[in-house]
Amino acid sequence: MAKGTIIHNEFHGITDSYTGQTLTRLTAPEQVNHHPYFYYKMITNDNRYLIYASERNGQRNLYRMDLQDGSALQLTEGAGVHDFGCSLTSDDRYLIYCRQHQIIRMDMATLEEEVFYETEAGWTPNANPGLSSDDRYLVLVEINDRDVIASKGDWSTFELQWAKQPHCRIMYIDIEQKTSRIVHEELNCWLGHPQIRPHDPSTILFCHEGPGHRIDARLWLIQADGTNLRCAKEQTHEELITHEYWLADGSKFAFVYRHEDYEWHESIRFMDPDTLEEEIWMDSSKYCHFISNHDHSKIVGDGQLPEQHFIYLVDVQERKEYKLCSHGTSWKSYGNTQDAHPHPAFSPDGTFIIFTSDMEGIPCIYKVDLD
Repeated sequence: MAKGTIIHNEFHGITDSYTGQTLTRLTAPEQVNHHPYFYYKMITNDNRYLIYASERNGQRNLYRMDLQDGSALQLTEGAGVHDFGCSLTSDDRYLIYCRQHQIIRMDMATLEEEVFYETEAGWTPNANPGLSSDDRYLVLVEINDRDVIASKGDWSTFELQWAKQPHCRIMYIDIEQKTSRIVHEELNCWLGHPQIRPHDPSTILFCHEGPGHRIDARLWLIQADGTNLRCAKEQTHEELITHEYWLADGSKFAFVYRHEDYEWHESIRFMDPDTLEEEIWMDSSKYCHFISNHDHSKIVGDGQLPEQHFIYLVDVQERKEYKLCSHGTSWKSYGNTQDAHPHPAFSPDGTFIIFTSDMEGIPCIYKVDLD
């Protein structure tokens, strides 16, 4: 299928048997469909269009779906598109996405593309770059080619990649000037999930990637000029910290914390990036991913355990967690480890949530309206 092709999705209503919540399935369980990684901007500011990926004719490409009628415009074509690492700019004018070793800015009005960065020979990019809130800068992790463990599309190589102790570096890219520089480099550590602090492009949050019980410490901060590298939170192998994200105002970043001594009891925590003061905020179910809405009045998370197969909604003011609906996903891989991860995310105005699930056999995208 060619770029510019229009396809049609038929919406299907479902009533959740656990909570009575109405869901809308946006894509059919005929091919793999999913939305981008949960902390990327995937819905336009008017709440009308959704960026998503669909696998058709053996290739995955990006589409823009009209959430009113299900029609979708094919944005990319051909092989090598990274189907999770894409983001709209804050004004919806551009889509930033990755194809093989290139990072591309697409004009959403004309679909014209501009390559503004290409990873140099000898290095492999991690396909989860972080975009600054002013859309000017981007951070990217690259791994030296000699240390890359080829993915088999499942989790079998995850610990192997950590054990390789790869040579990694964080690149800081000026999109307008098309310039780049190395911010940080480690010879024997797998780096991942670089995120620029909102409203402060000089501060970068990143992680030491790998199995939670293997890494030295997950949360790290550094300035864009390479100074003030600091471990945000030391941890032991009995502790697990995961899926950190910045609050939209940049005041704090959030993460979930578990400890083996408490049967991996989980809590939501926040940290001030300047003082590294940690706030143990509330107990929660065991989320795989979670994120706040724009004004941080609600948090959504996806339960990871078999008995916690729910999309959870947290009222921030009340510090209370509610079961919104069952996501019912298997967490299986369909060629990518993330394919059936729910990755719940809010619309810009917080009136609905998008998530992915294979509850009907193949990963589909679901929409849940909030009261």
